[in-house]
Amino acid sequence: MGKIIIELYQNNNEKSDNYKNFYGRARKATPVDATTLSEHAASDSNIESSDIANIYDAEFKQIQELACNGHAIQLDGWGTFKLTVSSKGVSEADVKARHPEFDPTKEDIRKYLSAKQVKKARLVFIPCQEIKEALRSVKFETDKSEWISDDNNNENNG
Repeated sequence: MGKIIIELYQNNNEKSDNYKNFYGRARKATPVDATTLSEHAASDSNIESSDIANIYDAEFKQIQELACNGHAIQLDGWGTFKLTVSSKGVSEADVKARHPEFDPTKEDIRKYLSAKQVKKARLVFIPCQEIKEALRSVKFETDKSEWISDDNNNENNG
């Protein structure tokens, strides 16, 4: 079972309804590189870490190529990598401005949605059920040194 340290952060987005509110978020642990991951995997198998590293490299290249061609990649025991895009919207008003003579249908609007409106593509990972269940069993601890305690507030105000 894992343990995650929760740290304090403040929303500093002035446009947000929750501006200046405080939240807890997972403290970033030290990243694990491919070499360390390969060594870790090798300790649980009879495969050399260099062979595992080669497999990871090949898988990475394949995932990149397939994702860039719009494929979702489902890895049994891991989850699914899925391509998503965000785009600028096209409204009925946009279409009416160009063609005031008709009431646009969804199909008419679809004609005006072009690749130029796509802002960016992202690859999202959706974990498998086993990983989701493992994450439910994680224990959380707060780093008390980062939180403002009621006792400190009372001392300062009293």
